[in-house]
Amino acid sequence: MKRYFTLLLLIIFCVVTYAQQEHYDVKPKFTHYPTSEERMMLPTWYQHTRSSTPPTAPVTALAEFQPMGGVMIAYPLGIPVNLVAELSFLTKVKVLVYPASDSITAKNYFLASGVNTDNVNFWVINHDSYWTRDYGPWFIIDGNDQVGVVDFTYNRPQRPHDDAALQSVVNKMGIERYEMPIVHTGGNYMVDGYGTAASTELVLEENPNQSASSILSITHDYLGIDNYMYLDDPLGDYIEHIDCWGKFLDVDKVLIGQVPTSDSRYNDYEAVANTFANALTPWGNHYQVYRVYSPGRYNVTPFTNSLILNDHVFVPLAGSQWDNDAITVYQNAMPGYTIVPIHQSHNTPWENTDALHCRTHELADVGMLFIKHYPLLGNQDLPNTTTIETEIKALSGAALVSDSTLVFYRINNGNWQSIPLQYVSNATYQTVLPTLQANDEVDYYILAKDESGRRSMHPLIGPADPHHFTVHSVGITNRPTSEKEIVVYPNPCDNQCIIQDAHFDIRTIQVYDIFGKLIYQNAFHQDKINLNVSQWTPGVYNMVVTDANGDTYHRKIVKR
Repeated sequence: MKRYFTLLLLIIFCVVTYAQQEHYDVKPKFTHYPTSEERMMLPTWYQHTRSSTPPTAPVTALAEFQPMGGVMIAYPLGIPVNLVAELSFLTKVKVLVYPASDSITAKNYFLASGVNTDNVNFWVINHDSYWTRDYGPWFIIDGNDQVGVVDFTYNRPQRPHDDAALQSVVNKMGIERYEMPIVHTGGNYMVDGYGTAASTELVLEENPNQSASSILSITHDYLGIDNYMYLDDPLGDYIEHIDCWGKFLDVDKVLIGQVPTSDSRYNDYEAVANTFANALTPWGNHYQVYRVYSPGRYNVTPFTNSLILNDHVFVPLAGSQWDNDAITVYQNAMPGYTIVPIHQSHNTPWENTDALHCRTHELADVGMLFIKHYPLLGNQDLPNTTTIETEIKALSGAALVSDSTLVFYRINNGNWQSIPLQYVSNATYQTVLPTLQANDEVDYYILAKDESGRRSMHPLIGPADPHHFTVHSVGITNRPTSEKEIVVYPNPCDNQCIIQDAHFDIRTIQVYDIFGKLIYQNAFHQDKINLNVSQWTPGVYNMVVTDANGDTYHRKIVKR
């Protein structure tokens, strides 16, 4: 009897040990880098692009840091199983498996590894690799307030199952798919949810039949992109994916890698960081540029290749001396988020530029509670009343909870107070803050709940990192007549904004878009102008105003 018991224990041990292996008996067929055959095919691969009718306008491309309902990975894994476990206790995990029998192998492995398999679904979808970021879905909200997916021709010609996988993914999710006639890859695409996207110039190289302006036109139709930043790749020696060295952390925050001054790529890294530092965000302010030391090459430091999933950030670590500093950078840049360090495993090591972002893909919450707001930031010249306006849409179709649709605010670091938002029209809500005084420091955030049980804030993390502005002056008509300053309000604006000179008549106004193109000019002889902006594309515009004294003023206008 004892002998049989010992044998049983041995069998159990072998089964568990086998289950805990990641089953890399067969070397992966592909690497992240294109094969030599793929490199030969890429110069003409644009001839294989497909297209469909674009989504109903207006289109909003969703950012990684907006509300998500799950994450997609592939099996065999390209990530440590402890990351699967972390994700499974936070959200739904959709695992691509093929053939179907792999789901049994994967489930046993997950069970033995502490994964919450109640939150795991296995999608039997053929695929060639585990780089779900590169061939995965780009989520949008169309003009009918429906979440959909924009597809593209994947820039890996020898991986047809990867390229075709998205059709099966959208079928599983029950949403629409739109085919955009561009060769692209998800690792070379980041977007802010407000019409700005960024890629390296690889997107231009792989679409030689398209100009930069025509790619912008296509991405505007399919993704709602109004500003496409084409950037030089500072790495210079890899696959030219933007997520290898940079990442949008929010609409006005970006993380860029940093290398030592002795590195030949140092000037290229600094150039791309300066590009963001000097650019205007859709909110009208300058980007907050955060740097994370990532010397790479001889030390594995893939810190920008992280995954943002709702209020968590999963950061890849490889045991280098700079790991703790990287975590500190994320904590400083993203207060209120839970920063989760993920160490590489023996079977799924990180590379300098290829880690957990490349091998995972967030999945949109198709019934999300969507908030879009152009915040008051920086120094603000305000009229006597300060209006906070926002767009709130419950894509689930559920009603908003009226007593939980609020603006929380505090003045001069006082106690947080709340004030209800009132419905105006067409998903627009607004409220008026209490009377403010010059030099007041104001923090605020928006909270909304709906009957489906969803809640959302803007900014996403709410009170830990609220919107902040300083009141420069209040009550335009009460300005001292000796003060010479052009004032623009409301700003951001929807249909019209007012340009006022406190002392002299305005004589000319010129407005330029973010590309420097003149879109408006006119001559005047009055001190207050009502400028109609209703037909302008949402975004940031630069305005040049000349007054009767010959002085020139530069102001920005944010069109919602």
